[in-house]
Amino acid sequence: MTGLVFSNYSGVSGIMINPALMTGSKVFLDINVVGVSNFVENDMIFFPAGEKILSQVLTFDTIDLNNGDFKYNRNYSYFNNTNDKYIYTDVRIMGPSVMLQAGKHAFALSTAIRSVHAGNNIPYQVPIVMYEGIEDENYFGKNLYDKNYSFASMTWSEINLSYAVNYYERYGNRFTFGATLKGLFGHEGGYLAIKELDYMIIDKHTVQFNNANTEVGVALPVNYETNEFEIKPVIRGYGIGLDLGFVYTRKVSKINQSSEKRLCSKPYSDYVYMIGISLLDIGAISFNKNTEKHVFDNVGVYWEHYDTTHYEGISNIFQNYSNAFYGDPGASYASDRIRIALPTVLSFQFDYHLYKNFYLAALWNQPVKFQLNQLYQPSQFAIIPRYENRFIGVSLPVSIFNYRQPRIGMALRIYSFTIGTEKIGSWLGFNDFTGMDFYFSFKISLQKGICLTTRKGACYNNYSPFRR
Repeated sequence: MTGLVFSNYSGVSGIMINPALMTGSKVFLDINVVGVSNFVENDMIFFPAGEKILSQVLTFDTIDLNNGDFKYNRNYSYFNNTNDKYIYTDVRIMGPSVMLQAGKHAFALSTAIRSVHAGNNIPYQVPIVMYEGIEDENYFGKNLYDKNYSFASMTWSEINLSYAVNYYERYGNRFTFGATLKGLFGHEGGYLAIKELDYMIIDKHTVQFNNANTEVGVALPVNYETNEFEIKPVIRGYGIGLDLGFVYTRKVSKINQSSEKRLCSKPYSDYVYMIGISLLDIGAISFNKNTEKHVFDNVGVYWEHYDTTHYEGISNIFQNYSNAFYGDPGASYASDRIRIALPTVLSFQFDYHLYKNFYLAALWNQPVKFQLNQLYQPSQFAIIPRYENRFIGVSLPVSIFNYRQPRIGMALRIYSFTIGTEKIGSWLGFNDFTGMDFYFSFKISLQKGICLTTRKGACYNNYSPFRR
């Protein structure tokens, strides 16, 4: 959401990329009413350019996972190359949130619902075998060895407390520290961690697993016996998260330590450039309700009639695999608790004031992965030119996602309403459709140095535009 977080009017939205950005905003009070972000990207399957139908893209049942019809209906295809694959979806609902700056200090209380589903370092043959089945003779008798890849999914709510302080201001230099403490409430989660998988497809009916060292955890809103949806309990786990950030700002002139005590009267001082670094989404959620963990620890099996195995529920899946590998349908069960880590990212930001209302920003997000049972956010590098004033803002981000996929986006802000996308080409049909990106936000903001009354009260100051 570069068009939202890279703005001098970002306010409470800036904490999503760096909590230390709060004190550099042109607004001293910022209230987020509602915001939504939807991001999907992958390099496993795609809609060929000019052939996609948006209704099909948004309809989940158009991809038939059982027989691979997507390849033959002229709407879908897959990347048939030897690159490791990834898939990433990120939905964020930004709830009621507020930020207030008082002098050197800024505070924020924010809420959000987030849902992230990610797979990374996926072997190239996985999407082919998944969608074609095990009937491709090119893989018969071929030994396949993979390790250290995973799929992870989690939906959770956040209540966040943020704080930032300008701890050093002198000779036009400003250093700011910020932090966000997150209370996390897990609604669903699951992961498949492949530590090592050595196998061979003998023919379309038989698979030989030479060695399987894997771990599976689920905490889902379903009945594991019948696969029926069960909303209760709404919260299946709890956790704590943390964001940390630093910002150095080079101001246009010597910083004016205003003596004004009223918040609306504090002036905004312009900058030449800002450099920020932040470590985001440190933490995890531990699930302990409707939760199962299964472990297959260096086991193998010669599995005949693998293609005829049928499953009636999630529990039945675990029982079948446990019985095949251990000879006991309950032997794989390891625990009624699982832990899923957040998608930790190391982020670098740069923003340069070119001329009057023109700016040029840069962003580099690099994932930091500690374990396989962790959500994974792919890398992103972006250059973001923008024009902005109090009433309108326009940005045109150019980015490279996961060091592979170039994208061009656009964002428009009209006063406190922002709408944007990081990948405008996917909506216009210019290239193969591998994902989509869309976000919007509506806020209420009060600008620094402008008060709305001439009365000598809480909102009176020398910068009032109504002062005679």
